Amino acid sequence: MRRCNGSTLFRPWTWMLALCLLLGAFQQAFALDAPRLRAQLEQLRDAAHAPGATAAVMVRGQLVYSGGIGLADVENAVPMDGGTVHNIGSVSKVVAVIAVMQLVEQGKIDLDADIQTYAPWFPRKQAPITVRQILTHTSGIRHYRDGEFGEGEVLRFQQFDSIEAATRRWRDEPLLFAPGTHWSYSSFATNLLQAAIEQASGQAMETYLRQHVWQPAGMRATHLDVPARIIPRRARGYEWDAATATLRNAVQENVSYKYVGGGILSSDEDMVRMVHALNTGKLLGDAAIAEMYRPQLDAAVMPWPEDTGEKVPTQGLIWRVQQDAAGRTYMAHGGSVKGTLSYLVNYPQQDVVVALHVNAWGGKADLRAVAEALAAEVLPQR
Repeated sequence: MRRCNGSTLFRPWTWMLALCLLLGAFQQAFALDAPRLRAQLEQLRDAAHAPGATAAVMVRGQLVYSGGIGLADVENAVPMDGGTVHNIGSVSKVVAVIAVMQLVEQGKIDLDADIQTYAPWFPRKQAPITVRQILTHTSGIRHYRDGEFGEGEVLRFQQFDSIEAATRRWRDEPLLFAPGTHWSYSSFATNLLQAAIEQASGQAMETYLRQHVWQPAGMRATHLDVPARIIPRRARGYEWDAATATLRNAVQENVSYKYVGGGILSSDEDMVRMVHALNTGKLLGDAAIAEMYRPQLDAAVMPWPEDTGEKVPTQGLIWRVQQDAAGRTYMAHGGSVKGTLSYLVNYPQQDVVVALHVNAWGGKADLRAVAEALAAEVLPQR
């Protein structure tokens, strides 16, 4: 056997063995306490009075946990797991801002341009509205209003084939305030990002998202929630009636009026893959990411109640900048639609990502607290 400097040269198989041992050590280092995690999911499900709960945790690209408890579909007794496909509600906005920032990098979207640059059909208001103001919820465009979908909420079942058509019901209303002067959460405003993505890219939004976000990130279970489609492994949403202590099916809804505001389907596994791809530069460059995460508002525009423990400013471009109990900064967004609750957490410096989901409204589930607890299982101790 040949020697070099008194040492035996490794044959190829020995290098492979060493690599496997290193990978095994890495996996063991980040292995979660499965019984404890399962207990946390059980507590979350109980608090939500939900049939099921799921979670996925990714550390530096390694899926260290993916699983679920309970049922994704009560009537058919389908179990939950980390690959179950959910309505992710307003977490859809995170997908949208990644697409917008890609187009900003390409010089096709200007964050400080008027929205009419990309949606010329949108009426001009008492003051210009910029893309940045839409991304920071300072546009002055209102959010949804109780009762606006009509008796029996029949308007929720309408199919809109364009974002222009979807805005006709509300777009002529005056703004709540001068853009940039106050913070007021608005999914109606965020829905206009579809127009920006389509006009700037020259593609239908779903085509763009699939080619430039979902496929590069390895997201095979992510789709727009189109009612006519058959989506494998789709879960159902429910509502808990505390007065009668009964569970019922959530009212269904056609979300074609708010795809980027709250109409995307995905799994917890896909969501952590997307954010890991973001963290590792596969979807955006450093400058675009820094701008997306940069707190954009001061306390005069976005005052935050002291009892939340937050430190303003906290609003980035769509993402919320938050701190956990150990003082670590992370980015997050939640979602709620059709009897479902979702939460996505990203610690970009450590590349630790957590996605959570429960499939019922009406309880008192604290997804943020559970997401922070799961992240703490794999974050370095401080």
